[in-house]
Formats: sequence, structure tokens, C-alpha cells
Amino acid sequence: WLRCKKLPPDIETFGVFCNDKIDMEEVEIYGFDYDYTLASYKKGVEYLIHDIAKEHLVKKYGYPEEVGSVVYDPNFAVRGLHYDVEKGLFLKVDSSHQIQLGTVYRGREKLEDQEVLTLYKRRQLPVAFLEPNLRNMKMVQLVDIFSKPEMSLMAAVMDYFMRHNLEYQPESLYYDVSTCIGAAHATFHSETRSNPNLYLHRDPELIPCLERLVQASKKVFLVTNSPFETVDAGMSFMVGKGWREYFDVIIVQAGKPHFFTNNAEPFREVDIERKIFLWDTVSKLEKGKIYAGGTIDHFQDLTGWRGGKVMYFGDHPYADLADVTLLHGWHTAAVIRELEMEINKMNTDEFKWGVNWQQVLMALIDDHQNVEGEEARAVIKEWKKEVVTIQSSLKSMFNPQFGSTFRTHNNPTYFSRKLFRFSDLYTSRVTNLLRYSLTHSFYPRRGALPHEFKSWFV
Repeated sequence: WLRCKKLPPDIETFGVFCNDKIDMEEVEIYGFDYDYTLASYKKGVEYLIHDIAKEHLVKKYGYPEEVGSVVYDPNFAVRGLHYDVEKGLFLKVDSSHQIQLGTVYRGREKLEDQEVLTLYKRRQLPVAFLEPNLRNMKMVQLVDIFSKPEMSLMAAVMDYFMRHNLEYQPESLYYDVSTCIGAAHATFHSETRSNPNLYLHRDPELIPCLERLVQASKKVFLVTNSPFETVDAGMSFMVGKGWREYFDVIIVQAGKPHFFTNNAEPFREVDIERKIFLWDTVSKLEKGKIYAGGTIDHFQDLTGWRGGKVMYFGDHPYADLADVTLLHGWHTAAVIRELEMEINKMNTDEFKWGVNWQQVLMALIDDHQNVEGEEARAVIKEWKKEVVTIQSSLKSMFNPQFGSTFRTHNNPTYFSRKLFRFSDLYTSRVTNLLRYSLTHSFYPRRGALPHEFKSWFV
């Protein structure tokens, strides 16, 4: 019977997906982050960050020499996991604050469900755990693109300590690794400046994407935390030496998220020849010049670019997008590279059949679970076991340990909840916009609420 059903069509791998209705015709100003937004890095960057950080752990923090031999595992973690700073656990949390059982790890050792429930007393975590402040940091969410090498390194060090029966403080380990990952950024910038061809993809559609905006008389700006030398080397490699002509305003070393919360230093013009910040007061932002620092209020005052006329693209849903949409009314677009891999998995027949059969089984259980009789209860029990088996198989298609970045078995992840809240659009790369006109209207999908019809057409 199921084989008679038609599988859903493939999802567009390079599509732009909509969380809120957006009329692109209303957008007059396009803003971009640099790292992992305009600049798409190769996998080698993750290995570089990991290896620099582990060297710092050994040489600057006195960790055992053997730690310097651990190898980066790009397939261990997914972005958006939480790390319990006190207990030293990685865990995946859904949009309802529930721990997804089967995705809790100490190092690379998975915890049994009962141990997880014993540790936390319940599956649903208090909001204070997930939205920590500096006085109550029980958990951190590892969201940025460098979180994967960070998690891999933490897991490897934990495994080493447990393997050798060495006591350690999970909090200290987190802070040490986090500090070393941060320190690795300086070397990362130096390496990417020296060898952009080794670490950067050259997207052939980036120049046409920027040219289209300029030809349509759109204003274009760049706000990035990276130093000018890094941006200049990368953009020159990807776009050409004249890359600055595409931008009306260029701001480097912005200090996001403080730039967006007005807690940063005033704008300074950058003398790129002498590599110094000039002392003069910045009273206007001019095309062709480079600026550093600043705040969003000052930026809006100097440019007049405000509200829904502006759309800003960034890879970090919190640091790049949250404040500009919640506090300043800009439109936002998230650039999430993991989408391409996940969509390719979802487009396989194996995944489609798995999801369809899971939905059929869950509907059968829902319709028949009140049927009386020993035989009926036994059948329903088997159906429930099969659902668990299918869910485990579907999860492993994305990542054997943690599954999809975007969903647990039935719910969006906590990462997705924030992504959907802080971004109007999301896509895997900036240049996917070329598949749509600059007057395109994006409409969010109308999903059925639990109390509504399952389908509008029967």
C-alpha cells in the first residue's frame, strides 16, 4: 500500500526559506557579515582552529603532552548543542526545552537514558539553564561555526582524562578550551591572509550577486568583526582587487554583538596604509573609506538606513541577527551552510520512505490505541517499537551521535527555535538570492496547528 504512494518532490538545495512574509521590493539596503557569510571557508579551517587550540592547551595551560596528539573529528558534533558546564555533558535540546534522550554525551561516551533522568530529575530543562547570565552559567550553547572544533577538542580531552582515570573540572576544561579557541583566531586570520586559496571557496556567483545589487541602485554595506587585512585578502581572492567598489560603507573590527547593543567604541577611520586608527571624529561614513568600531545607533544616524528598508545577512543567529531585528526592526537573513548537507540527505528515497512510514505508524497508533484486547495491545506495542527504530535510523542519517542540526525526532531544536525567531529568511549561501528577483515576495509556509485540519485538501 505505501509503495503506491508518491514520494514528495525534492527540496531545493540552494533555496531561500522563509520564516516571515518579506517583500524584497521594500528592501533598499543590503548589509553583510564577512566570515561564513560572504566568505565561505573550506573544512581545513576547522582542522586549523582545532590544532592551534590543542597546541595552546599543552604549551600555555600545561595539559598532558598526549593532548597534543588528538585528531579533529569533524563528524562528532553538530552546531547548536548545549554544554553543561557543571556536569561536563554535551546535550541536544529541543524548542520546548526538552533533552533529546540518546543525544547526551560525556566526551564521546553516550549516557543511558536513565542516567540522564537521574542527573537532571526531568527531561524539560529550566529556562534559566538555557538562557544563562554571567552569575548563573550552568550551560552554554555552542552556536558559532568554530563550535565544532571546540566540541571535538573538549570531547577528546575528556576521553583522555577518563581513559587514564584522571580527575578534572568540567568548568575549567570548558574555559580553557574556549579561551584557546579564541586565541586561535589570530593565527587563523594570519593563515587565511597568507593562503586564501587554501582556506576559502571562490563562489563564481558572488560577483554577479553583488553586481546585481549595485545595478539595481541598492545600497550595500559590510559590518564584520574581522580586521581589514583579513577581509581585504579574502575579498580580493573571491571578488578581485576592486571589491570595495561594491560597498557603500565598510566597517571592520565592529565588536559584534556590542556594535548592535550600542556598547562599543565610537567609529574610527582606518588608515590602511599606516595600519592605524585616526583620531578624528567620524561625522559621515564615506564610500571608499574603511571604518572600525562604532555602534548601530550612530550608524543609523549617519546613514539614515533604518527599519524594514534594511536586510542584514549573517551566520550567527544570536550575535549577528537577534538585536538588529528585535531592537531595530531590520530584516534579517541567516546563512547556514549545514542546510545543503541536510537537504541532500532529506532528498534521498531512504529518508522520504522512512518519514512517510513513521507518519503512517504514528497515525495508526493514534487511531487505534484505545482498542481493547490483548492482541490489539501487542500490535500497538510493536508499532511503537518500530517508530523508535525508524526515528533512530533517520537521526543517524544526519549525524550518528546527535542527528539533525534543525530538529529532534518530532520538534525543532533549540537552535532552530532561535533561527526562526531571529531570521526572516535563511539559506545556505548569500548567492542563492540570485535564484529570485529583487522584487520577489517570500511567504511563510502555513503549517497546521494541532487543533486545525491535518490537511486542507482531502
